[in-house]
Amino acid sequence: MAMKFLKKQKSSKQMGVPCSSPKRDTLVMSSDGSEEPSLKPLEDIKSLEEAKEEIRKLRQIAREASRENAELQHRISTISSSTTKSSSTTSSIRRVKEARAAVLDRAGSDKDYVKTSIPKSDQVRNLIYHSIKRNMLFRTCSEEAIQDLIDAFDTKNFAAESVVIKQGDEGDLFYVVEEGKLDVMVTTNAIDAGDDGSSSREVQVGVPYVSGSSFGELALMYGSPRAATIRAKSDCILWFLDRRDFKGITGSHKQRREEIILDTLRKVKIGDTVLGDVLRSSDIDAMALATQSDSFAKDDVIIRQGEKGDAFYIIESGTVDVFVAEQGIEPVARLTSGQFFGEKALMSEDVRQATCIASTDAKCLTLTREDFVRMLGNLQDLLNNGEQRPSSSSAATRGESDAESMDTEHSSSTRFELSDLDIKRTLGIGAFGRVKLVKVKSEKVSKGENPTQTYALKCLSKRAIVDSGLQDHVINEKVIMSELNHPFILTFHCAMQDDHNIYFLLEVLLGGELFRTLRQEGQFSESWSRFYAASVMLAFCQIHSRKIAYRDLKPENLVMDERGYLKIVDFGLAKKLEGGKTWTLCGTPDYLAPEVILNEGHDWAVDYWALGVLIYEMAAGTPPFYAEDPMEVYEKILSGHVTIPSHFSRGLGEIVKKLLKVYQSKRLGRTKGGASSVMKQKWFSGFDWGSLLNRELEPPFVPDVKDPLDSSNFDSYEEEDGNDGLLRKPCNWNPAEFS
Repeated sequence: MAMKFLKKQKSSKQMGVPCSSPKRDTLVMSSDGSEEPSLKPLEDIKSLEEAKEEIRKLRQIAREASRENAELQHRISTISSSTTKSSSTTSSIRRVKEARAAVLDRAGSDKDYVKTSIPKSDQVRNLIYHSIKRNMLFRTCSEEAIQDLIDAFDTKNFAAESVVIKQGDEGDLFYVVEEGKLDVMVTTNAIDAGDDGSSSREVQVGVPYVSGSSFGELALMYGSPRAATIRAKSDCILWFLDRRDFKGITGSHKQRREEIILDTLRKVKIGDTVLGDVLRSSDIDAMALATQSDSFAKDDVIIRQGEKGDAFYIIESGTVDVFVAEQGIEPVARLTSGQFFGEKALMSEDVRQATCIASTDAKCLTLTREDFVRMLGNLQDLLNNGEQRPSSSSAATRGESDAESMDTEHSSSTRFELSDLDIKRTLGIGAFGRVKLVKVKSEKVSKGENPTQTYALKCLSKRAIVDSGLQDHVINEKVIMSELNHPFILTFHCAMQDDHNIYFLLEVLLGGELFRTLRQEGQFSESWSRFYAASVMLAFCQIHSRKIAYRDLKPENLVMDERGYLKIVDFGLAKKLEGGKTWTLCGTPDYLAPEVILNEGHDWAVDYWALGVLIYEMAAGTPPFYAEDPMEVYEKILSGHVTIPSHFSRGLGEIVKKLLKVYQSKRLGRTKGGASSVMKQKWFSGFDWGSLLNRELEPPFVPDVKDPLDSSNFDSYEEEDGNDGLLRKPCNWNPAEFS
């Protein structure tokens, strides 16, 4: 196993931080399994070059140690502040929750995008090109997409002292500096002698932006408040790119590329069999997912006749000449974009029947037999069983016979009118409204099936929904929740509406959010973490079997009932995947999968990535990619490197690494076996899945719930004006789905 060791200082048990004596080491592993260098004993260093190499290694270890120490100090700070049972603790937890709010790209649909082209000199094009190529958001863009993006950049002049962007304003523009210098200013709260004891002051941070610099990249991902004010220090010429242009161009290029790949894979013929005739569409999707792009220079030999092969190639760009030794020195064929070769390697260790040489610079999509088997199993078996394979089967549940047998139904027929309910208090606040604790009025009790007659009423402002353009999301949430019935998924009872709000009547869970318990405990033991992760896995079995991607897994969206069993709540970002992938950027920054960040299209594989983050956060106390700056979080996520704490067992470290694979084709849960492959991991060895599903396995923590109206496990909120405390902003949007 690839590893390197760093010494870690002892920490305090009283703070809930995992203790490690100086004799225990923190294990640093890369998720791709690459080997890390180890230090030589001093007596083995024989030359100046060897000494320099050892110094380089020491610097690398020092950087890792510094980073780990910073993360440890953050964990100590977080745990210390969250273990004090006080109002300040509640405020602290609430601030952390606000900082971890889900994000959603509300840009227009790619299908509505019309390409724009702004004239610019070759010198400017070159400056923009080199600037954006350094940025992670452009990392996977093709050269064609890069040129289209450069076309879309527009220009604007700013006079000295003018403000380009203002801290706190929501932005949708990314900038590249052509001329001039700009300062980065941040407004902070400072203590002074004022009446309220505080004031705001503006301080300069970092180094000024100059020609070739870029800023504002977060605005290309989603609308969020600017983190700083950028002020022109001199007269400036800036080039800017709008988020709609960025999403439209990158999305259209990547979707078009994927369509070409899928179409080519369907046409691949092995012997007398065309893959598209015998494989399910989900199988073809999985093949496409496992391909990787390789570049070849002119005259490079891609495959050589007589050698054993293990890879199949699809030409993306350029041309490839085919030579057969027995037929002379001239090529027998010239292959171009969209054509393929080496397909027999998917079946077995094929001996190449020809030599293929790049006749120009070429890019090929490569699919190895190993990756194919990891995703789908043996190709010959698939071809043999092709006619018996049901086309309607979901890729999400392939190989999950055990998981499918755990699927249960407990549908609800509860139906009330708003006038039947007494509003008690607010349990939580969201972007579009509140969740209320409600009780059925005594004269209406016979209408319900809930013996306690208490429910949660999710109240969403129609005006806020329409102003945000998210009507389809709310309708989608209702449709999805109506489909799901599971012991570990919040029960949906009915939907209602009036002139002001949309209402969801839901099962009430009074045990509180897992997030709150985690902050109070500091971190969970492995047995606690395993119990909660298993509950999520069982819920995922049903969610994914219905071709739904949940897309917002985190401790805040896992709520306990009065017995301590978890349920997944809040399906506002869930998506029914009818056509393979979806392209909307959404989720919580610490939990975003790499394919979401890079706008590559995603499916339910993002839920398994998030499960890896959740398991890590439960067992360690902080997420694996934590940073104050969202862009730094995304850089860490894309790096694929995960630091495994020394107190993690081997089984825990392994499952986290397997779930946090940057490439979806290698990610546990997305590979052959699906959810069953997760449930069969060593970390879950001996776990009683059936008892958990039947709610017979004792939860590790039982919340204190005194009665059906006890909301003490939730924060306190001020109620709104009005006799029932509900939002009162009229709107003429009246969807039929809520009538």
